[in-house]
Formats: sequence, structure tokens, C-alpha cells
Amino acid sequence: MNIKKIVGVGFGLVATGLGIYKLLSENEPQKYSSKWFETVGDDVLNTEREIVRKRYCSAGDDFSLAVSLENLLSRFNSVLSKRAWGDEIPHGPSYHREHGYNLFKED
Repeated sequence: MNIKKIVGVGFGLVATGLGIYKLLSENEPQKYSSKWFETVGDDVLNTEREIVRKRYCSAGDDFSLAVSLENLLSRFNSVLSKRAWGDEIPHGPSYHREHGYNLFKED
């Protein structure tokens, strides 16, 4: 009987500790995390993207840094594109000419 009480109290303390930790750690999301991308505005995204782009351009021979920055740039691009287009799929113009679509010729 005492073992069950000890285990129950132990689980309660662990759950309480995890809850307090989660409340304290949710003040500000880690930079460039998924939650950070959801919470910041477009102007902040564009500013941070420019900073990352400049770091990418100045990476020099550090290829691992360049690859990670390139992946981060692509993440910025996808988030900005998704915000700009919403649920609509981007598509180019469709020109119908006498022999089919997208056969553009100047009139």
C-alpha cells in the first residue's frame, strides 16, 4: 500500500515539475524554430532573412555552415510564399494559341 502512494506522489511531482517547466519555457520561442516562424510578422521575417542571406554569402569555405544557412533560407522562402499565396497554388499565366496552351508569341 505504501509503494502505491509513493509511486503516485512521485508521478504527481514529476507532472507538476514538467508543467512548471513548460510554463516558464514558453515565454519566447527559440529563434528560427517552427513556433518562431508562426509568431513573427512578415517584416521581421524579411529582416531576419536578409541577415541569414548575408551570412550565407560570406560563409566562404565553411561548406557545412553554407548548407545549413541555405536550408534556413529555403525555410524562410517557403514560409513567406505560403503567407503570400495562402491555400492557392501558385500558377503562371496560361496563353491559348492556335496550336495549344503556353505557346506565347508576340502579336
